[in-house]
Amino acid sequence: NTYFYPSVSGSIVVSELVKMPVVSFLKLRASYANVGSALTSSTIGPTYYIMGDDFLGYGADYYSAYEGPSFANSASYNILFPYNNQPAAAYTNTIPNPNLEPSFSSAWEVGADIRFLKNKLGFDVTYFNSLDGPGIFRLPVSNAAGYDNALVNGIKTERTGWEIAATAIPVASPNGFKWDVMANWSTYKEVLNEIYPGVEKYNTYLKVGDRMDKIYGSAFVRTQDGELVVDGSGRTFNNPVRQFLGYANPDWSWSIRNNFSYKGFTFGFQFDGRVGGKIVNHVQRQTFRGGRHIETVEGAMGEARYQDYKGVKSWLVDGKVISNGAKINYDADGNIINFNELQFADNTTKTYLQDYISRYYNSDEGNLMSRSYAKLREITISYQLPSKLLGNSFIRSASISLIGRNLLYFAEKKDIDLDQYADTRSTSNMQTPTMRRYGLNLNITF
Repeated sequence: NTYFYPSVSGSIVVSELVKMPVVSFLKLRASYANVGSALTSSTIGPTYYIMGDDFLGYGADYYSAYEGPSFANSASYNILFPYNNQPAAAYTNTIPNPNLEPSFSSAWEVGADIRFLKNKLGFDVTYFNSLDGPGIFRLPVSNAAGYDNALVNGIKTERTGWEIAATAIPVASPNGFKWDVMANWSTYKEVLNEIYPGVEKYNTYLKVGDRMDKIYGSAFVRTQDGELVVDGSGRTFNNPVRQFLGYANPDWSWSIRNNFSYKGFTFGFQFDGRVGGKIVNHVQRQTFRGGRHIETVEGAMGEARYQDYKGVKSWLVDGKVISNGAKINYDADGNIINFNELQFADNTTKTYLQDYISRYYNSDEGNLMSRSYAKLREITISYQLPSKLLGNSFIRSASISLIGRNLLYFAEKKDIDLDQYADTRSTSNMQTPTMRRYGLNLNITF
């Protein structure tokens, strides 16, 4: 099949058409583009793959040569030896769809670039909107058909957001001192607009109108006042249904850079970060459960851990117990529906610290942390050698710079680097530590 992917863009410099005393420069712009995703023709034969591994170890998709079709959605099979080294074959459990179409993305944006005071103050503002879909996804089908799912077009999402950049020159003195500032701010969200007919929720939890970055995970049972509910052994326990914990994406991202220059010297530094969003701290989960977190050897936990060693239950969870012996009843979404039958009292049952940790920090909610952070991203100090010092040598210009990167990091918890999780994943991994870097640059132009 042949598909048409149009795009168009245009701009106009208003300040060249209309004289504006205060405005030095004004340009308006707009653009539109429509593109499609990879698609596999139903006539392409089955693709062999290694069970549990990427194709050839290079990635999840095959691509044919000379801009031919991809094999992203092709039927696949695998040759294996399931019993007594006897050869067998496993075929895909997904029904191919001859009517499958590419997932389209229709995006448009508008923006303005405006500068004041002879370009000493400027703003670049952009608003964008992107309609994606209908995306290709696997629709569950009855096992009686001999398959688990079928490829269909059926998910539409909408992304909207703002990007604002500001530049300023607060100081530009005749003696050569200059101060430049550049700041950036951006925000966006993606919302589920449409699901395949007959499907109520996408990925188990998402309904039409929901943000695509919602995080669902294991969460504690709580009273109507938000207090923890503990069991008869004095330990927390989880809701049987995964609960909404927050959004993965930040509310907004920012950066600011300052440059100070005087004659041949330049000093610059940049801060940046994100505000808002949640993530489950997997490093914290593992270090607490393994007894390697610093809090398990300090303060109250350190003392309770020593009591564990002596066989004494000393850790008291601040929460409520059900004092009348009633059972909790939940609805399909995990909401408690019989609070009127439950009577609560303060917990007085102590437990071993390790038993508490095994319950509390094995829960997603127990390791949930803010995604907000700030970094001193970079500091540079440079010196440009004066031309008279070079004289008539073959060197036209020379400069030397000292550079430091990732020098300071501010976050709720510092056992993970949130800068490594700019995507929408809900859980961190066992990452390697981010390195603080120092460098010396020598630039010579001949």
